[in-house]
Amino acid sequence: MPEEPNIVGLNLLRRLLERGFIISRGEAEEYGDYLKLLLVKGVMVEDKECFKAFPECCLLLLQNLVESGVRLETVLKSVNWRRFERVVAEVFRLHGFKVQEHFRFHVGNTRREIDLLVETPLFFISIDCKQWVSRNYNLHSACRLQFERSLLLAKYLAEKGVRKKICPLVVTFLESEIKILNNCSVVPVWKIGEVAEAPEVLRTLGRPVPLS
Repeated sequence: MPEEPNIVGLNLLRRLLERGFIISRGEAEEYGDYLKLLLVKGVMVEDKECFKAFPECCLLLLQNLVESGVRLETVLKSVNWRRFERVVAEVFRLHGFKVQEHFRFHVGNTRREIDLLVETPLFFISIDCKQWVSRNYNLHSACRLQFERSLLLAKYLAEKGVRKKICPLVVTFLESEIKILNNCSVVPVWKIGEVAEAPEVLRTLGRPVPLS
């Protein structure tokens, strides 16, 4: 399927990620049907002088572009992956959760980093964002490593007097459904909004890292 008709969608996605979620009425004319899609789906609202989008709009645009035949390589070359990490973070913040980006910690001489650490009232979610765009990858290994990082994180938090369980999570473009591998949840990036709305699903699907 030709990708030319989706250039507008790519431009809108890049615009939202690079310049923020408020679009003037004059500028909105450039994005036509894509803007209407966001309004219909409830991830954008219309104000007197502008349109205000929610972070989920980027995930919806991404899904729409991929389902329309745009290759993931094209999407990822058009935008900065680090900004997608920020979008995932903002989705959780929008639902009222505290999020720390690029959380670094150490246990003894071992140092690790969690892409996103989300705190809910009852548990933490440790998130690893993967930029894979081809099927030449090892999801099992990624999940095992994320579970191991989460085990270390549990020890670190226990040393700080924080005793909440941790749900390890890998977010990727390439999987189509939420599933569990090696005690780690796997979520397609465009379904992260569902997790933010009901994060307890991670505790029921997987096995949270036990308290240290």
